[in-house]
Amino acid sequence: MMPAGQIGLHYYASGIRRYVTRMTPGAAKRLFLLGETLHAEEMLRIGYLDEVVAPEALAARVDALAATLAANAPLAVAGLKQAIDGAAFGRLDRTALAAARAGAAASEDHAEALKAWSEKRRPVFSGR
Repeated sequence: MMPAGQIGLHYYASGIRRYVTRMTPGAAKRLFLLGETLHAEEMLRIGYLDEVVAPEALAARVDALAATLAANAPLAVAGLKQAIDGAAFGRLDRTALAAARAGAAASEDHAEALKAWSEKRRPVFSGR
């Protein structure tokens, strides 16, 4: 619930941007202008949440996601995260994206991934 409209306040820019980039403008208006409470299932449906996890399963799910992320190539992950954030906020730097793509393709990590793929094993990334 965002009661800004109900209590006579205007929400700050980064807060509005965070919601509008994660859901439709209509859903954001429901939160800000109407002050509606959206439950987890509705937030999942409109794209604000990626998944809903039972409280007792949360720590295990976070650990699993962190382990999956940590097992991926650091240069590719960092470049992709920057590009996705830039695209989501309308600030995609195409020159930086091209440089990140070229750097990842020329990296030791990419060579290790190709070798691991051919050897049918998990790659061990170094971040180089």
